[in-house]
Amino acid sequence: MLSSVQRALALLEELKLYKEGVGVTELANRLEVAKSTTHRLLISLEEYGYVRKRGEGRYQLGLKFLEMHQSVLSQLDVVELARPIMEKLCQDVGEIVHLVEQQGDHVIYLNKVEQQSSALRVHSRIGSRAPMYCTGVGKLLLAHQDPARLDRYFSDVPLKAYTPQTLTEQDVLLETFAAIRKEGYSLDDSEHEPDIRCVAAPVFNHEQKVLYALSVTGPASRMDSETIKSHTENVMQAAQELSNQLGATAH
Repeated sequence: MLSSVQRALALLEELKLYKEGVGVTELANRLEVAKSTTHRLLISLEEYGYVRKRGEGRYQLGLKFLEMHQSVLSQLDVVELARPIMEKLCQDVGEIVHLVEQQGDHVIYLNKVEQQSSALRVHSRIGSRAPMYCTGVGKLLLAHQDPARLDRYFSDVPLKAYTPQTLTEQDVLLETFAAIRKEGYSLDDSEHEPDIRCVAAPVFNHEQKVLYALSVTGPASRMDSETIKSHTENVMQAAQELSNQLGATAH
């Protein structure tokens, strides 16, 4: 026999299926519970804001769930959520994995996972910063900004060349950003550090905004076109998994 709590939870699970609300009789029939019991549960849940009554005696989920939703999201720690995903990605690809976010006109490394046996050394450490326009993660984050923010960025940041491969023309970068949005990933072809290549994928939050990026970084000698293609699939899958945990819908 179901307890009152179990019945209430089953009722809420059923209510989420009805965007326009549902009547007591239909809800009771769906739950196979007496109409009087269903009505009592609805009244109790309505008192606490978890259910609200619309016109014509129809019920739907209440606004309390918005408050609960925001509370849950505020407690999410992206670094903690990302850690097992990054560790698996590192194990799968055998290269360094980064999680970054934008701070001002730079990206900041929130976390880094690498194999202990790796001999590769890149100029990244947790808490350090890097330019945006010449890194895979930075270009990805710039690609998902609105035109006004991009205009301010280009006004404030000098586009100097770090390597012969660095893109320093605004028009070329804007074309690159458009391709990134279309393809869903970004590359760094030794544009920031010589002989280092990187592929990055966007991490979306519950508002479908790109606030973070995941990347795989390795030496150009190992990151040929076929390897890049394989790593791209892996990092995009990992980024989607993290996005899902942050409340994003599938892309």
